[in-house]
Amino acid sequence: MRLEHEHTVVCHSPSHWAAVPANNGGNGPIWQWGDEMLVGFTRGIYSDLKPGHQCSYDHPFESWLARSVDGGENWVVWRPEPYVGGERDGGAHPGSDRRALRRLDSPVATDPGFVMRVEGNGYHGNQGAQWYASQDRGTTWRGPFGFGDLLGAPELQGFEFTGRTAYEVRGPGALDIYVSARRRPEGNVLNVVYDKPFVARTTDDGGTFRFVSWIVGGGDPYRAVMPAPARLTATKLVVALRRKSSSENWIDCFASEDDGVTWSFLSRVGKTEDANQFNGNPPAMVRLADGRLCCAFGNRSRRQIVATLSDDEGATWGPERVLRDDFHSANGWPDLGYCRLFQRTDGGLVVVYFWCTRERPQTHIEATLFLP
Repeated sequence: MRLEHEHTVVCHSPSHWAAVPANNGGNGPIWQWGDEMLVGFTRGIYSDLKPGHQCSYDHPFESWLARSVDGGENWVVWRPEPYVGGERDGGAHPGSDRRALRRLDSPVATDPGFVMRVEGNGYHGNQGAQWYASQDRGTTWRGPFGFGDLLGAPELQGFEFTGRTAYEVRGPGALDIYVSARRRPEGNVLNVVYDKPFVARTTDDGGTFRFVSWIVGGGDPYRAVMPAPARLTATKLVVALRRKSSSENWIDCFASEDDGVTWSFLSRVGKTEDANQFNGNPPAMVRLADGRLCCAFGNRSRRQIVATLSDDEGATWGPERVLRDDFHSANGWPDLGYCRLFQRTDGGLVVVYFWCTRERPQTHIEATLFLP
């Protein structure tokens, strides 16, 4: 890295909308191999006719990938096949179907190039509760695979699976997924406050998954979604969450001392809005090589990408550092952020997000390289 802040364009086209990396796969280090980084994003047809997403809902959305092999300085983008949003086995729409679509036929941790992408209901290009896997760092993919009887668990009765995923490989054939589900109350089908995150576990290569715990349970009155976990010890975990109430949007941290079986509130990281107009932003969080935690997210009110550090395992957080504040969209709407975060082998950090500038007012993907 040559500068304290250095911006690079990951994917831009005047005719296309490219956005929401946090909806599309893993954060570092689970989608990272040294200075090689993989990022997912959604691509659609560009339109700025009204406020909100600068995309056309009359055209299909596609799930794309971007790869850098030089620590985030240069990127190659492509649409993989088969992959999320593509053809379904037998043409079936899985939705909340409990059947196992297929089973992964090799242990998930056998190959260090393993990556996982979980779909969910309710956002661009995703079609239901299923997942895809790659054993070669995202070059080729297999799937879709199912979750067995997970969605039939008593804890998930009456919930719709929404994905928004992180995961942790625990060993050969075993991993935990950090996902979300929501209730759809009658007459209020889009109330995102009902989103809640949970942990599920497989020990048989994804043939079956079992419910482990709610990170934030139904008694909590606010939205909690898009978990970004970091493991601190063999039994201690910290998860950053996107939060929303009727008056504000923010990031919280929750901690587990018993390997994800139970969770408790740890800290508030920062605001993702100064009010409640634009639906907030999700966090990206990684544990750095020196043991500190770094969390990055967008603030839509201030039209910024910010990062903050914790040197006490997420109990407290330092001042926010503004990484980007030159946002300028064609329709004036502050649609931005949804970060992915990586640490380079030289200690520098790379945050990937969607953005607009005066030179490129169409929604597109950029990255910022910075020093912690």
